[in-house]
This record gives sequence, structure tokens and C-alpha cells, in this order.
Amino acid sequence: MFENLNCHRIDLPAHGKSELTYRDFESLACDVAIRISKPSVLLGWSMGGSLAILIALKFPSKVKGLILIGTTPHFLSSWGEKNVRAFLIRLRREGEEFLRYFRKLAYPFAFEDSINLSVAYRMLEDYVKLDLTKLLPYITQRTVIVQGIDDEIVPFVSGLTLYNLIKRSKFITFQGGHFPKRYERFIPEILKGF
Repeated sequence: MFENLNCHRIDLPAHGKSELTYRDFESLACDVAIRISKPSVLLGWSMGGSLAILIALKFPSKVKGLILIGTTPHFLSSWGEKNVRAFLIRLRREGEEFLRYFRKLAYPFAFEDSINLSVAYRMLEDYVKLDLTKLLPYITQRTVIVQGIDDEIVPFVSGLTLYNLIKRSKFITFQGGHFPKRYERFIPEILKGF
């Protein structure tokens, strides 16, 4: 899908073939930024979108644009404390079975990666506390926000919050959930627009 676009894929820690170590999101933003050799467009999905925002804020000279898919500035306010607590309890109790269920909500096709459950759990615990809302007006890079109308992971209103708080942003919706699987073909067109 991304042929001829000179893209680099980075798996999050504990996901797939990632060589990154997770300590906290601030350190992770630094670790990823080190791997960016020239000003680039960062495409982030879900938690990866939040990480892309952090990188754009901390290292603005390395980021010429953002594409944020199914991203929320604050997961806790998107779901509410009671729901997030129940989610984390289920994840701890049911482990991989619940993670498979959750991932299927996020992406209705089979994942091809492996995941380190204990590290993923720590990341999720930190992620629900990460609140980027007040920092969004400081994003200066052109930003495209891609949001599913029926997203069960990141509510539609979270995408609107990003759009309203990031000055140079464009809001694109698609019919579907958390990832635009049937609409992937428009992502290279968005990238070419940068």
C-alpha cells in the first residue's frame, strides 16, 4: 500500500518485532524521535497517534506533518474512569483472551504480530492517564485527523476534539470503526498531499 512513499514502520514496544523498550511515553517519544533522520510525516493509529503528537510537541523540527487515525487526546475522558478501570481489570484477569477480543474491536482482521502482555498492560495503564488535551493548541504542523464514525474504541467526539484544538488540521471521516480497513487506499493519497 505504501510503495514508492519512502515509509518506515515502527512497532510499539511489546508489539510485533519492536526493538524499543518501554519505560514511559515521554521516553518512548525520545526513542522514536532518534530514529527520525529528516523532517517526516508521522502516521499514528490509536495509541501510536498519541505518541506521534508527543513527538511533534517535543521535536517539532523532525515532524513536518501528522496523520492521526482513531486517536484520542485523553483516553480516560473518552471512556470514563469506571469503564477504564473495568477494562484494565478484565485485561489483567483474562489476559490474552481479552486482549484478542479488544484487538478484534479495534481491527476486525487478524493481527500478524505477537505481544508481550505484561509490557502492553503497563503501557495501557500509562496511556489512559496520558492527557494531551491542553498541549494540542501548540501543535504547529499540518495535521490530518482520520476518524471512523462507528469507532468503538475512540469515540467520534474525541476526533472532533483533536480537530477543534489543533489549528492546522483537517478532519476526514469514514464509515466504519477504529481502523479504516476498507478505506486504506486513501491514506497514501493523504501522505502524497504533504
